[in-house]
Amino acid sequence: MINIMKRFVESSVNQAVSDDAPTTDDATAMGMSGESGVSLPPSSIDPPQSTERPTPRVGGVAPAPTSRERTPSSTVTLRRSVPKADLVMAIERFQYAMLLAERKTAVGQLQKLWADADIPDEAHRLIIPVILNALVTDPRDTELMEAMLELMQSIVTVNPSNATFLLQEPHALDTILGLMQDPSPWIRGPTVQLIKRVQDGDSSSFATHILACQEGLRLLLEVVEDKREHIRDTAVQILLSMTLNQTPMTLRHVQQFLAFEDGFTRLFQIVDLELDGHGMESAVLADSLHVILNMVRNNTMTQSLLRETPFIPVLFPLLLEAGLPPSPSDQRADHDDAMSSEPAGAAGLDSALEILASVVGPVFANTPPEELDEIARRDQTKRHDERGAVQAHLAALPEVVQAVGEVACRGVSLADRKHAIQVLHLLCDENDANQVMALTLTSMTGPTPMYVLSMCLALDVHHEETPLGASARTLLDNVWYNDLAKISILQHIHVPPPHEAGAIEPVGQALIKRMATTLDALVAQSTAALSLTPKDAAKIVWKCCARWRSLLHNNECKLLALRVPAPHATHAVSGSCFLTACVKWVVDMPRTKAHYPVLVGLFRLVLGWVHGCGPAIQEIVTSIPTLTFLCQNIDKLPANNATSDQIEVELAGLSAMMLGVCLDGLDGKSPVPLTKEQVLGWITRQVGLQKFTDAFGHMQQLSTFQNSSTRTGADGVAAVYDKTFVQWFKHVADTTRVGILNVYMGAASSGGTVGDDSRSRAYQDLIRMQDQQLHALQEQVRHLTTGGAPAPSSLDALENELASARTFIADLKQAQDHNESRIRGLAAANDLVERELQRKEAELKTFLQSAKPPSSSTLPASSSASLNDRAWPEEHQLRMDQLENDLRRLQRQLQDKDDELDGARHTIELLSVHQSIVSTAHVPTRDQSVQVDGPDETVLVHQRVATLERELQEAHDMHRATVSTLVARHEQAAKEWESDASAKLNQALQAQAARLDAQHQAQVDEWNVTRMKQESQLNRLQNVFEQLQNESAKMLQLEAEVNRLQAANQAQMESVASASETEQDVLMLLGSLEIQCRSFRDVLEQVLGPEGVNKALKLSQDRGAVNLFARDYK
Repeated sequence: MINIMKRFVESSVNQAVSDDAPTTDDATAMGMSGESGVSLPPSSIDPPQSTERPTPRVGGVAPAPTSRERTPSSTVTLRRSVPKADLVMAIERFQYAMLLAERKTAVGQLQKLWADADIPDEAHRLIIPVILNALVTDPRDTELMEAMLELMQSIVTVNPSNATFLLQEPHALDTILGLMQDPSPWIRGPTVQLIKRVQDGDSSSFATHILACQEGLRLLLEVVEDKREHIRDTAVQILLSMTLNQTPMTLRHVQQFLAFEDGFTRLFQIVDLELDGHGMESAVLADSLHVILNMVRNNTMTQSLLRETPFIPVLFPLLLEAGLPPSPSDQRADHDDAMSSEPAGAAGLDSALEILASVVGPVFANTPPEELDEIARRDQTKRHDERGAVQAHLAALPEVVQAVGEVACRGVSLADRKHAIQVLHLLCDENDANQVMALTLTSMTGPTPMYVLSMCLALDVHHEETPLGASARTLLDNVWYNDLAKISILQHIHVPPPHEAGAIEPVGQALIKRMATTLDALVAQSTAALSLTPKDAAKIVWKCCARWRSLLHNNECKLLALRVPAPHATHAVSGSCFLTACVKWVVDMPRTKAHYPVLVGLFRLVLGWVHGCGPAIQEIVTSIPTLTFLCQNIDKLPANNATSDQIEVELAGLSAMMLGVCLDGLDGKSPVPLTKEQVLGWITRQVGLQKFTDAFGHMQQLSTFQNSSTRTGADGVAAVYDKTFVQWFKHVADTTRVGILNVYMGAASSGGTVGDDSRSRAYQDLIRMQDQQLHALQEQVRHLTTGGAPAPSSLDALENELASARTFIADLKQAQDHNESRIRGLAAANDLVERELQRKEAELKTFLQSAKPPSSSTLPASSSASLNDRAWPEEHQLRMDQLENDLRRLQRQLQDKDDELDGARHTIELLSVHQSIVSTAHVPTRDQSVQVDGPDETVLVHQRVATLERELQEAHDMHRATVSTLVARHEQAAKEWESDASAKLNQALQAQAARLDAQHQAQVDEWNVTRMKQESQLNRLQNVFEQLQNESAKMLQLEAEVNRLQAANQAQMESVASASETEQDVLMLLGSLEIQCRSFRDVLEQVLGPEGVNKALKLSQDRGAVNLFARDYK
């Protein structure tokens, strides 16, 4: 009612003064024709011709420039102070101005004051409600509305606390948001700018107040579709600020509201238009994509809505391709060129990649679990359950995945390439199908087609560590450790996948090529030709070896790798496979400190390849140059473990480990033609078992080997000896020692556990001592053959040993003859017993085959005797078993004696050679010494023989007791372990059965509860359905009644309109006017009191208002 009264009074006053002072407002222009010299403002319906409209001049006073138009000189001008009374008077002049022209003049004065004067905060609090009230009550004059909105912008900009005060005003935000629906762009533009200034002043509570409005966020979203770009762009910035730095609950509400109100459609329309018009450099496109990113970040619901839209498969390939270089000539063909400069990428491309990462990646990945609320934890669980389906959905969009791969290979900036690689990593994370798919992901826009993983491999094995290389390494690790992907990589080396562009170099072939090129340069010492230093080349080889070693996961992969030919070979046959090439590089590599990591890396590669693979072992042990090289490394082992010989010690240890792994693999089942005895014989002839086993010990005593957990490779490339390798080395060392003992003891395989207190420990010192003695004799023979003259004392000792050996041989021959005679006697006795047994069996068979046996009285005496001797076969069998046991024992003893005899003969041969050499030079001396010392020497020889026989008997007795004790202890431990294992198994089965019963019972109870809940829910829904039916019937009745009343009301209105009572209408109009004036007086008295009423009367009289109802105000 008040608004209607004010509009009526203003129109009446404008009519009264129109002849003297014509105005330029829209209401006067519509009511009467203006003067020819007056310029009318454009209608709010007509679209503006230019967005650069001059600042309106309200009431003849030019308003002060706003903060957007303020020049630098105005910012440093000192503001003048204004009395508070003058400010209050100016505010009241604007507040109580009844005429449009006066209202414009008052607004212009306020703009000038706020631009030049120092206004206290209390005045701001006074004018904000006045302007808000004027925005609602004033007629829609475009110029005045724009001036008031710009004044409000100045107020909010000068003091940000005014924004908080404005938001706290009742219905203030609703009023401002309602102006955004005005048809005039000159009102919508300042309104959106005002909302932006309010948001900048109080960004923390702005989103909360917008959500509190009934349709606030919807109105903001509708402004995004405005045809004026400056209005649309400002609305996008407001939405961007609303989705940043909010509380989790507020942000979740904003995200879901924007998503469900077609926010994706409206924002992607802007992205499409900006992409066609301005490309990826458009700031509006970047802001729109940033808003979409904030809408889907850490929100599974909005991400599901985005996946249901067609924008990802349609727009994202265009967005990602727009971020590529315009032509292949701009591509950085070499990785070194990429390291030299880093151009800035487009912000829109980064946002597009972030959106894909948010859609396919986990939610709240970088947030600690204790900071998550219940909804966030539920979203995490949901994403974890559905992540495979999400990855499959994105992988089913080949154009999008292809575009991401293109950006990863040819992105403008390194940040874009890194981001694209991270998206591919999220796509392949814990997804075997996508990991195999990534093997064939191809980049086709470059000079030559290439696989994306080949590019990642080049970054990974590069000698410089970069963030881009780290991202590529993460993606490679994700794909590389998939068993199916490993087999595919090895198979693609032989048979590359078919492609429409022709054959493309597979990832495995690229790895071999890079490794072979660098190793050949290191061997030839020509790394400068590759623009590399020896240290950088060593880093590359170390990384390549680690990659290839990780491919050799199981025996199947190792066999596939053996089919890979050497770099310069055509077919992978024996001697020309890649394994042989690796061994050749080890042999040819220079022994310098710079090449030390390369040697270690190649050794570890070959060791991992040979371990458990029979064909690979065959390549090693059947190569005489390879075995010779390994034995030479062991033979170079220094006497003391000095620091200067550390490289030689490590190479000797690794060579011994190689031979130990090969020995362990010679199990007799593989197709390798050699046996463990033959390989051990080769090692014994080349270096001896002493040095072979000592190489393991010297390696383990190195400080660098003991501190392997903190040791790194050359310049921190990687750990040279990690914990796993150290444990494997120790295991190989123990297994090799036990294997050597088993070979010497005649056992097929080791029956005891490595490192336990078994019989192997008892013979270690004995074999070591014999090996030392054998090598000492070899050294003496070598010294004598080279012309060394032995001393007389050594000749005496040798002659004594020769005599004792001859005596020992004679004793052995006598014992052999005695044993042979015993064996011949036992064999004759055995033949007699067998013939007697055959005769008895024939008699028994004849007796049993007789058809009718005679009576006992008629049996001959011979038959009675045979019946009495039926127990004889059992006794005979027992005696035969005893004799067979004795025979086997004697045969074993005979075999032992034969072995001792062979050893003695070998010793005699060596001594005979030595004696022949000595005798040629010292015959007279020897004859004299024999004549003088003959009797004493014979006595000493007999004493020594007796002592040796006694020690030998004691050793045999001790060995027999030790073996029996250990066998008993082992059987007892086995029985105890079996009983414990059975008890534990029974307990585990009982516990598992009880747990399964409890789970089954809990599931049954849960199902019963769920069934009861569903039944109650069904009953409730049936009741609700019946109530809805009743309400529908009532609604139909009410609609019929409303239609009837509307018809009656329409008829009454037509009858009232048809009546023509002019005098009564005039009286009714005057009465209504009087009632309105009285109502206005009452309202004014309630707001300002009687003083305000008198002041208003006086002000209207001063302005010349018609005093028609003065008597009613007194």
